[in-house]
Amino acid sequence: MTVPEPTPPAAGTTFTLSNGSQIALPPHDEFYSQITVRNRGLIDADDQRRLRTANILIAGCGSVGGAAVEPLVRMGAESLTLAEPDGYDLHNINRQSVRLQDIGRNKADVFQEHIRDINPYASIVVEPHGITPENVERVVQQATVILDAVDVTTKPPLRAKFLLHKAAQKYRKPIIAGYDIAGLQMMLFYDYRNPTVQVMNGRVHEHEIENFQPFDFLYRVIISWPVPPLPLEIIPVLRSQIRGESSGFPQVVYTCHLFGVLATRAVLDVLAGRPVRPKTLVDVDDVLRPPVERARVFMKRVRGLLQLNGEFRRSKSRART
Repeated sequence: MTVPEPTPPAAGTTFTLSNGSQIALPPHDEFYSQITVRNRGLIDADDQRRLRTANILIAGCGSVGGAAVEPLVRMGAESLTLAEPDGYDLHNINRQSVRLQDIGRNKADVFQEHIRDINPYASIVVEPHGITPENVERVVQQATVILDAVDVTTKPPLRAKFLLHKAAQKYRKPIIAGYDIAGLQMMLFYDYRNPTVQVMNGRVHEHEIENFQPFDFLYRVIISWPVPPLPLEIIPVLRSQIRGESSGFPQVVYTCHLFGVLATRAVLDVLAGRPVRPKTLVDVDDVLRPPVERARVFMKRVRGLLQLNGEFRRSKSRART
């Protein structure tokens, strides 16, 4: 069930500032012009107009999706649909936009409240059950562009993620997806406006979803590229998971927030019909390494990837016997 939006304040409504003085809310168009004036010269007027009127569906408002909400609103987006089933936990503090007083609250509800303090005219619709079989076609049809940040660490979200892509392909809505892997942010663009593009590029099929474990999904969508985009730091974690010694994925704030940076720009390009790379990789840790250290880590990473691939194949072989 969609959470009703609070009624936006009327022009002239006064807000009390921290120094005790008051400011009156300008009329909507004047307010929008003022908050986007510093975009001028860098953001084309037509791009700004498209961003203002587009409905952006953000599926998943945690680490990756949550990183895109505020940048999009500050850039000038005024119509967002936030689909998120979960509340904040203490362990989210290291990377998500959560305060102690928000623990236990639905993440999208918190963003809806927070955005009212940035742009009270913005339309922020909350889908508090996330992406479901009941709402997926409705929210996808309403969207102009979709950000896929649905969790991939447990099975139920994997079903929701596939439903999202299946509906987007059906209604020809473009999807920008983000995956944070240690210090690397991987942004994938699925241009479903092109009717020849298969669901998730044909890497995952509907009949497989129920039997997929999270690592199976990651292997198909992320790892099985010709050169797996896995940084050295995540390889020991994945090997431990293959052996059944651990579960869950470590995440850090700078990688998660990088999706907000990349996706905000990508949304502008998608709305304008400009080409967007199907895969964008930025490894923060590697970018900051001096050349000699980068070469050393590269060789160590190659050896680690070979070992990881061997362990994965042996685990699959044992599972079949």
